[in-house]
Amino acid sequence: MNIHEAFLYAIKNLSKRKLRSWLTIIGMVIGVIAIVVILSISEGFNKDITDQMAAFGADQILVYPIASMDQTFSGGSFALQQTSGKLFQADVDDIENVPGVKNVARVTYGRASLSFKGKNITATIFPADDTIFDLYGDYIQIESGRVYREGERHVAFFAADAATNYFGKDKVESGSIVQINGRNYRVVGIQKRIGTSLSAQDDTAIYVPFEDSKELFEGQFLDDEVGFIMVQIDEGFDANSIKDAIERKLAANHRVRLDDKDFTVITSDQIMEIVGTVLLSVQIVLVIVTLIASVVGAIGIANTMFMNVLERIKEIGILKAVGATEKHIILLFLIESAVIGFAGGLIGLLLGYATLQLLIEFFDVPVFLRLRIIAFVFIFSIGTGVLAGLLPAYRAAKMDPVEALRYE
Repeated sequence: MNIHEAFLYAIKNLSKRKLRSWLTIIGMVIGVIAIVVILSISEGFNKDITDQMAAFGADQILVYPIASMDQTFSGGSFALQQTSGKLFQADVDDIENVPGVKNVARVTYGRASLSFKGKNITATIFPADDTIFDLYGDYIQIESGRVYREGERHVAFFAADAATNYFGKDKVESGSIVQINGRNYRVVGIQKRIGTSLSAQDDTAIYVPFEDSKELFEGQFLDDEVGFIMVQIDEGFDANSIKDAIERKLAANHRVRLDDKDFTVITSDQIMEIVGTVLLSVQIVLVIVTLIASVVGAIGIANTMFMNVLERIKEIGILKAVGATEKHIILLFLIESAVIGFAGGLIGLLLGYATLQLLIEFFDVPVFLRLRIIAFVFIFSIGTGVLAGLLPAYRAAKMDPVEALRYE
């Protein structure tokens, strides 16, 4: 008996028990759909974040007035929180003098009241130097108008979701006048929506000139205080070397040792490492969850194969009587279970792909169905089928042919 004959024999036996076979396949299909959807969404977020970081630029360094970031990456940037230290204009001046530093942007942040066409809300405002838009590069693109320029006061640049969602049906546009903490601000531009998995905070940002921060947040910050600092390095310079130079400068300014520094200097590569570690942990958990869910499919296949063995005891005795060896019997049952696994994998993959299309269309979820996910699905489904059929196949092969022929 060759593989082709064994395959045809297995298909014939499965077709005789269509209902049981299809119910078993459905159990496998559910597990495969879970694998396809969860892994594709995970890969989609991974790709989305990687693309976003690439657009942000590998030549960026961020300086925060806290001792450790503690992996607080959220919403497109590191979570803003109460800090353990402070940054001042003197720190900015020293960073600008570090060889290899191309641009520096001062940024602060705080809650403010906004009024527009009779509607009042509270939102986070980011007073920042106009150089921030050069540092962001392709990450921030203009939908209409322009960004504000050096020397301008009482002007604002709105991110897309802030412009369209903050005031209900009234949309903020270029040229609109919005009151911020009671003072009129003219909106000079609207940002295009970024719409990535980590851009929630950036899509709701409102930027105003840094010089307006004292007026907006009077009494909340010390003189010359800066919330955090964004740094862009010149081409050809090593980010880690510049990071070390900045740390030494700021440690001297703050009169602390590097081991006791009350600030953090972080490069784009470090951000990617933190994000990558978080994503890997999430992916591992998701894989474990999907594998546990898929055990149901494996149990279904094993149950079906055991039932097949019990129903075909006499048939097994006849096969052995006409010369079938134990290897032949094992092969027959393993092919049957592998076919069930393959069918479940194929149908699950197709339905999983359809599910992904629905998620994209209705929920705008980032997905990425990689070739390795497709390969994993087939290896997993066929492998699960084979493993689930091993014990039933072995028991069938070990049956005594005389006893099997006597079975009624």
